[in-house]
Amino acid sequence: MRTRPLRLAAASLLAFAPVSLACAEPPPDLNWMAGHWCGTQGEASIEELWLARGGQMLNLATTTRGGMLLSFEYTRIEPRAGGVVFVAQPGGGPPVEFALVELDRQRVVFANPAHDFPQRVAYWRDDAGLHAEIAGPGEEGEQRIAFDYVACPAEAAVATAS
Repeated sequence: MRTRPLRLAAASLLAFAPVSLACAEPPPDLNWMAGHWCGTQGEASIEELWLARGGQMLNLATTTRGGMLLSFEYTRIEPRAGGVVFVAQPGGGPPVEFALVELDRQRVVFANPAHDFPQRVAYWRDDAGLHAEIAGPGEEGEQRIAFDYVACPAEAAVATAS
């Protein structure tokens, strides 16, 4: 029988086919987030480097003070079969997912009401730059933390050793 070798060949091809993220609808256009963004919180410097790759948004965020790394976070926005999600990994830890709940031309909001803090993550862009806000329950009601970014100077993209 010649059908068996054909079935094995087809199964082998499928086994090594690239894995794709199944999504019922095309991913939203979030390219307006792409770039190297710099901001401050008190004496701390915060940078977010957003890249648009393969229908996803990938980000590395760092917080430094006096040349010392205080924290870092990997985040990504990716389409899934159930919808678009924001995945955060503070300090490289286990991922926490937030579902897309609002999308405008240059504003996006994700939520995870089961998470402690934050429960909401928002990004938007205007003439001043890129902005973000995390929000959720605090000790005295809802707590909001805002981040305002401008395009980083070109020399900020070069890593320096201190």
